[in-house]
Amino acid sequence: MTSRYEIGFIVTPEVNEEEVKKIIESITSTITKAKGVIENLDEWGRKKLAFPIQKNLEGYYVFVQTEVDGSVIATLERRMKQMEKVLRFITLRLDDKLKKSNKLTKRWAKIDRIRKKTMDSSRSEEKESEDFTESEEETDATEK
Repeated sequence: MTSRYEIGFIVTPEVNEEEVKKIIESITSTITKAKGVIENLDEWGRKKLAFPIQKNLEGYYVFVQTEVDGSVIATLERRMKQMEKVLRFITLRLDDKLKKSNKLTKRWAKIDRIRKKTMDSSRSEEKESEDFTESEEETDATEK
């Protein structure tokens, strides 16, 4: 049974771009060979680490969102443990509840935007009516 996962890993800063591409390619090819689907590949590039890892202050961050069988994830984790160039990695299982909560959050944000628009339009209508009554009062005062 396939599930959705997000795999994040940090590669040592000593490696060049070609080696990083090879690491990413090996991970993605393992997923595709197991009939998995790569939904998103997000390369953040070189970033400063929050704390030193193996005397490194920087690392190359990569995140992969995929839908694949759990046994493949175990294989990937085993391979990443063996790779000396990978400093750290994490695998998160994304569940359907998270999907639903993201949809709800988007829906609530949309409702808030609509409310703001209606509030802004009602405020502008109130201003126009106030301006109209003020100008009407001024004309009445000048006529008297």
